Amino acid sequence: MPALELTGLEGGAIRSQDWLKGRPAVVNLWATWCAPCRTEMPSLQRLEALLAPDGIRVLALSVDSDHNLVREFVLKYGITLPVSIANSPSKAMAALGAVALPQTLYVGADGTILGSHLGQRDWADPTTVREVRSRFPVKTPARP
Repeated sequence: MPALELTGLEGGAIRSQDWLKGRPAVVNLWATWCAPCRTEMPSLQRLEALLAPDGIRVLALSVDSDHNLVREFVLKYGITLPVSIANSPSKAMAALGAVALPQTLYVGADGTILGSHLGQRDWADPTTVREVRSRFPVKTPARP
């Protein structure tokens, strides 16, 4: 995972390495202006609860330029995922190899990008949850 300068929802600076906290993570790149991103956000929220017992975090990285829009969106829709905002959306997208949104990265505990998914999906679908778990090198007990 490249070093990125991020801002938390409360306005504090965050380094991408600190945001990951040394744990495997599903990192979703999104924006408030991206309709598919908004549509899949509730299923990402559910995915977080499904993966938490496995020690896998689900993180949302906004590439919006207006931080207030992100804060309003999160509040309006009750998003409780850890959300950060890229200080330079274009640099973040380039550094992560993202050409379109939504883009979701599978990041190992050591910060290595293990794979990605481009496009909207139902992240809480049992087949998708199994596929996401299989992306991480440590096998976890089978769960629905």
